[in-house]
Amino acid sequence: DARGSHPGGARTLSAPDGFARSPPGLPPAPLTVASRRRSPPPLPAVTAKKPVVYSLTPCPCEENNVTLACLVSDYFPEPAIVTWVSNAPYSTSTYPAAVGSDSLYSLSSQLTTPLSNLDGNNIKCTVQHILSPSCFSADICPVPSNDGENPAPVGRPAQRCSLRPDIPLMVVELQPPSLEDLFLSQNASITCVASNVKVPGDVTFSWKRQKAGTLDVVPGQPTRQDNGLYRLTSVLKVCADEWNSGETFTCTVASPELAVPVTKSAKKDIGRTNPVRAPSVYVFAPPAEELALEETATLTCLATGFSPRDVLVTWTQQERPVPSKSFAVFGPEEDAGAYTVYSKLSVPWADWQRGDSFACVVGHEGLPITFVQKSLDKASGKPASVNVSVVLADADITCY
Repeated sequence: DARGSHPGGARTLSAPDGFARSPPGLPPAPLTVASRRRSPPPLPAVTAKKPVVYSLTPCPCEENNVTLACLVSDYFPEPAIVTWVSNAPYSTSTYPAAVGSDSLYSLSSQLTTPLSNLDGNNIKCTVQHILSPSCFSADICPVPSNDGENPAPVGRPAQRCSLRPDIPLMVVELQPPSLEDLFLSQNASITCVASNVKVPGDVTFSWKRQKAGTLDVVPGQPTRQDNGLYRLTSVLKVCADEWNSGETFTCTVASPELAVPVTKSAKKDIGRTNPVRAPSVYVFAPPAEELALEETATLTCLATGFSPRDVLVTWTQQERPVPSKSFAVFGPEEDAGAYTVYSKLSVPWADWQRGDSFACVVGHEGLPITFVQKSLDKASGKPASVNVSVVLADADITCY
């Protein structure tokens, strides 16, 4: 007990239960409070489980070396033993296993080797576990599928590495004619593209067409990509009428970098069910509120009620083509079986004030001459349909 005095009277206080009391004649013992610590919840019960092995994306982390890795996931019990198989020298690091909230273990292992060791080398990550009588394995180098475009899933037999693993395999695509070619120049350029090419001189293009006719082929020069590989093109030039007839055009690309030659075909879909409908075209002057700021002038072009959806929208200023990066096109969007598209062109306020003429050019197969131009300037104030007097696309061949 403790006793104290106060002007209001003397009082005696008793220590509550749970606090230490000093024996008579000894100094007071320090107060202590008993605390209870919660034990961590037990991990959930888990049955034995085989590991799942994944190959991870290779990393060219150093200038002359590449690091390959595999993940051993969701297994129980410990241990899982990782070994690497390679025909070239390498160094490895395997990190300690970590246990997850589901009581299953996971670990990762990595192999580092010079980039020069990858060509013609088999590299495989193998994992041994108590539940598996034989080793699991994951091939680190991508295995091309039959079309040479997509890597095969993990688990395919090991294959010699023919490319750096951080660089994708060769891709072949066939691009149909642009709308500018079809509607303005009446020509059709079908472009066959091979990208991610390691050796440009080893690639060959060959063309075929469904009907009898000449093959006017223009080869392109190799261009270097950001990843250090090359992009090659071969362009087949035909008339717009030939493309619009639905004829099939085929390009085949062959290279030692492909497991087999890749063939792509393109044709216009003429099996539509909806009738062809020409667009109605409207051009709108910049709003007065915007012009009052004396900064920019925005012209708007609306094309609506057309079918099918393929449509070209472009602009001219003073009868000269406007670069595509200078205007935006929104749509087409479908509405009640027809389509609508609109475009806006922003120009300096001074260009509009001095009376420059601007025109919205719309191309569609439903129009009598496949395109229409509507012009607008400050002086007229009203849009007018006029004949196109500027060549928007140069014709490379003559079609009859």
